[in-house]
Amino acid sequence: MNKPSQVTQSLYTPLKELGCSEQEIEVYTTSLVLGPSPIQSISARLSIARPNIYKIIRSLEEKGLAQFSEKKKYARNFLVSSPAIILEQLRGKEREIAVGTRDLSLVMPDIMTLFRQGDMPSKVKVLDGGDQFLRIFWSILEEGKSPLRFLGSAGEFINFISWNEEHKWIKERVRRNLFINCLLLHDEDAEILRGRDDKEMRETRFLEGASPFITGILLFGNKATLWQPKAPSVTLIEDEFIVQMFREIFDRLWEGK
Repeated sequence: MNKPSQVTQSLYTPLKELGCSEQEIEVYTTSLVLGPSPIQSISARLSIARPNIYKIIRSLEEKGLAQFSEKKKYARNFLVSSPAIILEQLRGKEREIAVGTRDLSLVMPDIMTLFRQGDMPSKVKVLDGGDQFLRIFWSILEEGKSPLRFLGSAGEFINFISWNEEHKWIKERVRRNLFINCLLLHDEDAEILRGRDDKEMRETRFLEGASPFITGILLFGNKATLWQPKAPSVTLIEDEFIVQMFREIFDRLWEGK
């Protein structure tokens, strides 16, 4: 069984998440151990002046974490609310955050169109490993705006992430109403994709005459991702001017097909 000090220490982060100050946490956890107690006992235990204890208690009451007993005013004991209230409040906060995250995710493409880099420096990150590869792949759907643009080898890319992952990504892309233009090397996987273009909000064209290569570039928002599935790694470039250059190159190749 954990010691009382270990148990009360585990309440520190949750109480902090609920907006409690250091002294409020100290009063809460001390009162939890003492049980219903007069103000002077808590004041003496923590070496905090009684007027300050009253202020702290009022703040805890406002947060729904404390109350006084129902006895007469001058005989009342102070007691904290059940720790189960902390868990209930945290779950409520998590639900609010989840809703906020979902709503922000849906409007993020529109918000990103308002962002202008100006004189801010470019951001370039090289992320290694399959987990990072997939994390960036999925984040594209949260920041991208139609049309997304992909140039490269569909076969090499899908061979790395798997058709299962590709199908899930396509389904979510369609749900978000994101169209994509794909300029692909001619291979079997590219043919499969082109055959489903109408159903999957995509237009696929082939990069005829190009020497085979395994990498790819995907443009979304003010970012470009350079995919290297053999490492595997992804280079993420966040620079509106560089991305504008890539977009112009892509569009010229696209219109020439």
